Amino acid sequence: MSLFKFSKSICFITILSLTQFCFVNSAVAVSQHNKLPTIGTVAAGTLTIEKEKLIGQVIRRQLRATSPVISDPLLDEYINTLGNKLVSRASDVRYPFDFYLIKNPSINAFATFGGVVALHTQTLLEARTESELVSVIAHEIAHVTQRHIARSIEETQNNAPLSIAALLGAILIAMADPSAGAAAITTAQASSQQMALNYTRQNEKEADRIGLRTMINAGYDPRGARDFFVRLAEQSRYTSKLPAMLYSHPLPDSRVSDIRARIDGMTPVNAPSSLNFYLAQIRTSVMYNQTPEYHVDFYQSRIANPNHHQTSNILNKYGLALALMRNENYLAANKVVDELLETDSNNLFYLDVKTDIVLGLKQYQEITQLLEQKLQLMPNNQVLLLNYANALIQASENQKAVDLLKDFIILHPDHYLAWQLMADAYKQLGNRALFHQAQAELYALVLAYPKAIDELHTASNYIDKNSEIDKKRISGRIKQFREDQKNMKRL
Repeated sequence: MSLFKFSKSICFITILSLTQFCFVNSAVAVSQHNKLPTIGTVAAGTLTIEKEKLIGQVIRRQLRATSPVISDPLLDEYINTLGNKLVSRASDVRYPFDFYLIKNPSINAFATFGGVVALHTQTLLEARTESELVSVIAHEIAHVTQRHIARSIEETQNNAPLSIAALLGAILIAMADPSAGAAAITTAQASSQQMALNYTRQNEKEADRIGLRTMINAGYDPRGARDFFVRLAEQSRYTSKLPAMLYSHPLPDSRVSDIRARIDGMTPVNAPSSLNFYLAQIRTSVMYNQTPEYHVDFYQSRIANPNHHQTSNILNKYGLALALMRNENYLAANKVVDELLETDSNNLFYLDVKTDIVLGLKQYQEITQLLEQKLQLMPNNQVLLLNYANALIQASENQKAVDLLKDFIILHPDHYLAWQLMADAYKQLGNRALFHQAQAELYALVLAYPKAIDELHTASNYIDKNSEIDKKRISGRIKQFREDQKNMKRL
């Protein structure tokens, strides 16, 4: 199930905004000082762990607002399970991590303050093994645990007077868009660009070393790091255009040699890729990449090939079920997914596509009963729970969906998809007061505080005049949003 309704219409200024951070020169930066979030004049003294956490919270919400983040419960669970397994084996972890997939056809990944790690979808598709994918994630985790952004800012401040805001913005832009970031860094610090580049290369080597140790501690094959990065370098050897990852993660010959030397001396680890790794790749490819018609033909031809291994046929059937579902050929898709469920009746990837197929067939009672049974086996599983809530809403059992989502949101108050479903349920129930309150939470989750406050004012118009408790609750939430907005500007 993928219900994320990404909207480009929500436009507002945040801590990561290019218009706030990038200036023609430092004089302009000074003249705009009052419009900038104040991070400080010396990085080492101001970018404390607590401030990094606060900035990380803002970045999480900013990602939802300005990047095509894929809000897919299945892929969220897969990438966060993988990432947090590595975090549990890493050193110097100071706060919880969150991992995101961003729909982007370039191979890249980036990490920033507060444990935020994002991977482009093409990076997942490019990895040939799970260890290769893990090597990228472990490398980004190391950038966070070693505080490379804060250290880069401190190093630059020691060499050239510069607005911290301008430099911070340039670094973050470089992570998401290497070409734009390079221009921003050049503008912000023309006199010390080479120094910053050299320091970045030192960071990359440190992230390689620490990332390797983390992935080995987690039981993955370190050769995945060598194979992935070296393959990228070799692919670009005879072309003038490097992959985005090699711009934002410089890979000079010395670093390639260092990676090879470290790994060639290690004992290989037998770490076969999980089935979920391949299923996640197929889901990403079918749901967020090519057209469904192309995939139907592709997977049908592969299934017809008698030389494919049984596991390959399972994967091909999963791809075919997704493609048929996207093409709204629900009857054919249902037949294929039922064959998959016979091999593993509790596989979340199969149950998720089964949900979408049966909802397409409008057989609501069948799917709500199935999901309710599975939730008894796997209580609080977010994939099942969110699918179940969605199915209940489609079946017009909105109050039951609300009761389910209330408990989930208590544990996950910042879950965007859960709030979307809650808003849909309240709308169908005709409860305007609670609908607008849910809409307010959605706006707040993407830092659109003025719109969130407007929604709460609208909600108050639908509150019973005698309900003082509800009015006070809305008033208190408005006050909280205004305080959050002030705190964001103070960063």
